[in-house]
Amino acid sequence: MIRRYYVPGLLVLWAMVIFFFSSQTYEEQSISPLLTQFNTPYWYDRLSGISFMYGGVEVSAQTAGVNGFLEFFLRKGAHLFIFFVFGLLTYGVWRRFVKNPVLSFPGAFLCVLFYASADELHQKLTGGRTPLWQDVMLDTFGGLLGIFFFLFFYRWRSPRI
Repeated sequence: MIRRYYVPGLLVLWAMVIFFFSSQTYEEQSISPLLTQFNTPYWYDRLSGISFMYGGVEVSAQTAGVNGFLEFFLRKGAHLFIFFVFGLLTYGVWRRFVKNPVLSFPGAFLCVLFYASADELHQKLTGGRTPLWQDVMLDTFGGLLGIFFFLFFYRWRSPRI
């Protein structure tokens, strides 16, 4: 009986982890000081040709420094990973309780989209954080990857007939 609630319990715990990280200010989460060792002419030259817009702001080594530029990718990678796990767990809950794969996929996807949107809204209420629709898309994409990973793993583990 307790095994039935293992995955839902993990999902609630993971949602709480996301909420905790969203409650922190940018300064509390910043790893930029740890990356100052990369603020050298060598890395600056290697990264100087890379520039793009994200959330209406230019992201480059020139505008953010090498450590800020690297931190940007680490933070966005964290978004992907955190919501990858969230999507995986969300689909696991839907598969366990709904048991209809036709409903489980869109249900899990909508839950990921809703939580990603709620997460950005929560960040709007947190000092020093900027909510971005691009982060909602990134989080939703990470969740979608988690759902697809679950589907692939489930299909791979299922016995072939």
